Amino acid sequence: MHQIIVCTLCRDVPTGVRSGESLCSELRSRLSAHHEPELAHGFTVEGVACMAGCARPLTVAFQAPGKAAYLFGSIDAEADAGDLVRFARLYASLADGWCNSGQRPPRLAGKTLARIPASAKPADGNP
Repeated sequence: MHQIIVCTLCRDVPTGVRSGESLCSELRSRLSAHHEPELAHGFTVEGVACMAGCARPLTVAFQAPGKAAYLFGSIDAEADAGDLVRFARLYASLADGWCNSGQRPPRLAGKTLARIPASAKPADGNP
Protein backbone atom coordinates (compact mmCIF):
# COMPACT_ATOMS: atom_id res chain seq x y z
CA MET A 1 0.00 0.00 0.00
CA HIS A 2 1.27 3.44 -0.93
CA GLN A 3 0.75 6.39 1.40
CA ILE A 4 0.65 10.11 0.82
CA ILE A 5 1.06 11.98 4.08
CA VAL A 6 0.22 15.67 4.32
CA CYS A 7 1.09 18.03 7.18
CA THR A 8 -2.08 19.54 8.59
CA LEU A 9 -0.34 22.17 10.75
CA CYS A 10 1.71 23.87 8.03
CA ARG A 11 0.58 27.44 7.37
CA ASP A 12 0.85 29.12 4.01
CA VAL A 13 3.53 31.79 4.41
CA PRO A 14 1.71 34.75 2.79
CA THR A 15 -1.80 34.01 4.06
CA GLY A 16 -1.28 32.01 7.27
CA VAL A 17 -3.95 29.53 6.11
CA ARG A 18 -3.57 25.87 7.01
CA SER A 19 -4.31 24.07 3.75
CA GLY A 20 -3.25 20.49 4.60
CA GLU A 21 -6.76 19.16 5.22
CA SER A 22 -8.06 20.64 1.97
CA LEU A 23 -5.09 19.15 0.09
CA CYS A 24 -5.87 15.74 1.63
CA SER A 25 -9.45 16.01 0.38
CA GLU A 26 -8.34 17.14 -3.07
CA LEU A 27 -5.83 14.28 -3.39
CA ARG A 28 -8.40 11.72 -2.22
CA SER A 29 -10.81 13.02 -4.84
CA ARG A 30 -8.21 13.01 -7.62
CA LEU A 31 -7.01 9.51 -6.66
CA SER A 32 -10.55 8.13 -6.57
CA ALA A 33 -11.75 5.34 -8.86
CA HIS A 34 -13.58 7.97 -10.93
CA HIS A 35 -10.44 9.99 -11.75
CA GLU A 36 -7.55 7.51 -11.45
CA PRO A 37 -8.96 3.95 -11.48
CA GLU A 38 -5.49 2.38 -11.68
CA LEU A 39 -4.38 4.22 -8.50
CA ALA A 40 -7.62 4.30 -6.53
CA HIS A 41 -7.00 1.22 -4.40
CA GLY A 42 -3.23 1.55 -4.21
CA PHE A 43 -3.00 4.82 -2.24
CA THR A 44 -4.18 6.19 1.06
CA VAL A 45 -3.99 9.88 1.89
CA GLU A 46 -3.49 10.83 5.52
CA GLY A 47 -2.95 14.04 7.44
CA VAL A 48 -0.46 14.27 10.30
CA ALA A 49 0.11 17.06 12.80
CA CYS A 50 3.74 17.78 11.82
CA MET A 51 6.60 16.46 9.68
CA ALA A 52 9.16 19.07 10.84
CA GLY A 53 9.20 20.81 7.46
CA CYS A 54 8.18 24.11 9.03
CA ALA A 55 10.75 26.12 7.08
CA ARG A 56 9.19 24.91 3.79
CA PRO A 57 5.41 24.56 4.38
CA LEU A 58 3.28 22.78 3.11
CA THR A 59 5.03 19.38 3.39
CA VAL A 60 3.89 16.17 1.69
CA ALA A 61 5.49 12.72 1.93
CA PHE A 62 5.20 9.58 -0.19
CA GLN A 63 6.07 6.18 1.24
CA ALA A 64 5.50 2.49 0.57
CA PRO A 65 7.02 -0.74 1.90
CA GLY A 66 10.28 -1.57 0.14
CA LYS A 67 10.47 1.80 -1.62
CA ALA A 68 12.41 5.00 -1.16
CA ALA A 69 10.31 7.65 0.61
CA TYR A 70 10.06 11.27 -0.52
CA LEU A 71 9.41 14.49 1.37
CA PHE A 72 8.36 17.56 -0.60
CA GLY A 73 8.10 21.08 0.80
CA SER A 74 6.83 24.49 -0.30
CA ILE A 75 3.76 22.78 -1.75
CA ASP A 76 0.99 25.01 -3.03
CA ALA A 77 -2.19 23.07 -2.21
CA GLU A 78 -4.01 24.29 -5.30
CA ALA A 79 -1.28 24.66 -7.91
CA ASP A 80 0.66 21.47 -7.07
CA ALA A 81 -2.19 18.97 -6.60
CA GLY A 82 -2.02 17.81 -10.22
CA ASP A 83 1.73 17.21 -10.10
CA LEU A 84 1.37 15.36 -6.78
CA VAL A 85 -1.05 12.98 -8.54
CA ARG A 86 1.38 12.67 -11.47
CA PHE A 87 4.13 11.83 -8.97
CA ALA A 88 1.82 9.23 -7.35
CA ARG A 89 1.42 7.58 -10.76
CA LEU A 90 5.21 7.57 -11.27
CA TYR A 91 5.91 6.39 -7.72
CA ALA A 92 3.47 3.48 -8.06
CA SER A 93 5.27 2.36 -11.24
CA LEU A 94 8.75 2.29 -9.67
CA ALA A 95 9.73 -1.05 -8.11
CA ASP A 96 12.07 0.56 -5.56
CA GLY A 97 10.60 4.07 -5.60
CA TRP A 98 13.89 5.52 -6.83
CA CYS A 99 13.76 8.31 -9.42
CA ASN A 100 15.92 11.28 -10.26
CA SER A 101 14.79 14.90 -10.23
CA GLY A 102 14.35 14.93 -14.01
CA GLN A 103 11.68 12.21 -13.78
CA ARG A 104 9.58 14.09 -11.23
CA PRO A 105 6.81 16.42 -12.40
CA PRO A 106 8.16 19.93 -13.11
CA ARG A 107 6.46 21.72 -10.20
CA LEU A 108 8.00 19.25 -7.73
CA ALA A 109 11.58 19.27 -9.06
CA GLY A 110 12.81 22.08 -6.78
CA LYS A 111 10.58 21.08 -3.88
CA THR A 112 12.21 17.77 -2.93
CA LEU A 113 13.42 18.04 0.67
CA ALA A 114 14.47 14.41 1.09
CA ARG A 115 14.63 11.05 -0.61
CA ILE A 116 15.03 8.38 2.04
CA PRO A 117 16.20 4.95 0.88
CA ALA A 118 14.03 1.95 1.66
CA SER A 119 15.02 0.00 4.72
CA ALA A 120 17.46 -2.79 3.95
CA LYS A 121 15.88 -4.83 6.75
CA PRO A 122 12.67 -6.81 6.08
CA ALA A 123 9.55 -5.42 7.73
CA ASP A 124 9.37 -8.37 10.16
CA GLY A 125 12.81 -7.44 11.57
CA ASN A 126 14.47 -10.73 10.62
CA PRO A 127 17.73 -10.52 8.66
